[in-house]
Parts: sequence; structure tokens; C-alpha cells
Amino acid sequence: SNAMKSISAMLNKFGKGSIYFGVKNNGDAIGQQISDNTLRDISRKIFEEIKPVIYPIIYEIENMPGIIKVDFFGNDKPYSANGRFYLRVFDEDKQLDVTEL
Repeated sequence: SNAMKSISAMLNKFGKGSIYFGVKNNGDAIGQQISDNTLRDISRKIFEEIKPVIYPIIYEIENMPGIIKVDFFGNDKPYSANGRFYLRVFDEDKQLDVTEL
């Protein structure tokens, strides 16, 4: 998913980052339906797709219904999302080839 690519890309460039669910790229908070399993599902997806494994902090933003923030960090570069490696370049996630690793 795009979120997993972004996590990988930010970890590889900065070693840390934050992403929001329920917020458009332009910053508009639109919210999303959040069930009891939503935070668990996000955590599981990160655990399964990001390698080496990271342990993010995932929470709903107070006073902003339907907005989830994920804070993450790691010192074991390079990080992959589903076996592919990315690097954050401005506001895009650029896939790296073998020579760039």
C-alpha cells in the first residue's frame, strides 16, 4: 500500500516519521470509519510488510474523529515494504534499484 511505501521511504531517508490516516494529501482532515480492530489492523499490516520489523506508536488524534496517527522510527536501514526499497524525495516515495541500496 502507499502507506507502507511511505513508511519505508521515510525510515530510509530520516530514520523516523509520522503518517496520518483520514487526512488527504493537501492536509484536509476527512476522517474515516474506525472500528475496534482498525488500530490493530494497521499495526499488523506494518509488522507484516515493513522489514526489518518496527514497532510504531498508533493512536487516534484527540478531538479529531476518524484521524489516526502513526509515529515510527528505526535504526536498521535499509527498510523495505513488501520486499521493495523506497526513499523519500520531497513528497514522493522513489523506488530504489539495487545500485542505489
